[in-house]
Amino acid sequence: MTSRMSQGMQLKNGNRISVLNFIRHNRSISKAHLAQVSGLTFMAIQKIIEDLVTLGLVREDNVRSGLSGRKSVHYTVDENYGYSVGLHINMFKTTTAVMDLHGTILSFKEMDMQGLSDRADDFIDGLADGVHEVITTSGINHAKLLGLGIAAPGPVNPVDGMILSPPNLPFLRYLPIGQIMQERLSLPVGLCKDTNAMAMGEYWRGAGEGHEGLIYLDADMGIGSGLIMMNKLQDGANHVAGEFGHITVDPNGPMCNCGNRGCLEAVSSGIAILRDAKSMILEKPKHPLYDKLDNLTIHELLQIGTRGDTTAISILNRAAYKLGEAVANLINILDPEVIIIGGILVRAHLKTSTIEFINQKHC
Repeated sequence: MTSRMSQGMQLKNGNRISVLNFIRHNRSISKAHLAQVSGLTFMAIQKIIEDLVTLGLVREDNVRSGLSGRKSVHYTVDENYGYSVGLHINMFKTTTAVMDLHGTILSFKEMDMQGLSDRADDFIDGLADGVHEVITTSGINHAKLLGLGIAAPGPVNPVDGMILSPPNLPFLRYLPIGQIMQERLSLPVGLCKDTNAMAMGEYWRGAGEGHEGLIYLDADMGIGSGLIMMNKLQDGANHVAGEFGHITVDPNGPMCNCGNRGCLEAVSSGIAILRDAKSMILEKPKHPLYDKLDNLTIHELLQIGTRGDTTAISILNRAAYKLGEAVANLINILDPEVIIIGGILVRAHLKTSTIEFINQKHC
């Protein structure tokens, strides 16, 4: 194949991918709209759509009336072209699900992390068993599975498929989980940082839908973030972009699990809130949570805070204030279009899973 032919094939495939991504991001879109947003000619769009329909990747969605009164055919990704398995590793629960290409969950399983062995090989066995179970429950033929996506606490190296050094799950350090799971399951495997996966979820099907960029902040037992700019996930030169929980907010503050002092995670995360709560309640024998100090959970503290307990409120307010300061600095540095905050510290107070902020410039 000549160099010119090779470049032509790359351009053709690149245009197909771009159009497919436009369709995914908009869920349903007409050829005229695709030509407008992609910069390609209508004839080029028509040919690409024909190719994608022939490949089974795209199907007609519905027929709508256009501005001129003429009916407009819209196209959407064919959700039954293939299916994917998602695996989210969290310090409390690891979740596995089988989904179609519209993100509809077909089967789902949670594995409680408390009391599990801290041996990596035992953990991998549990993950593989969980994936096999959700695939069987879904009824999907293995040949229709496109791959497994793993979201793990950062930092991770997505190129090598390796979890690097998650502060709160030390037994997973330097684990080549991508290669291991690929060999165990006979599926292509992709690995990314969990907050990057969350950011992409909000971008495709959540509060960030329709925006070109966003920052997702995960206010959970740890604190992390994912950054999307100009419709592209920003991973960083060394795959550590978005380690928001480990920016220093107080050089003389408490020690963080990462080894540094005064990280945002050390003052505003669920782990930090529990640490401060235990310290304060230890001096208050009459506090309703005093007898639970050895097994105190973040859920119990959040619940008593919503009922007006002043000790819990003071701890939560202090953590929220520090998080707010850090978010304000993030806005000044990156000027994001949208900031979305999710995680257990948010869900405890809201019926929805995220708080969305539209960034507006103010003097």
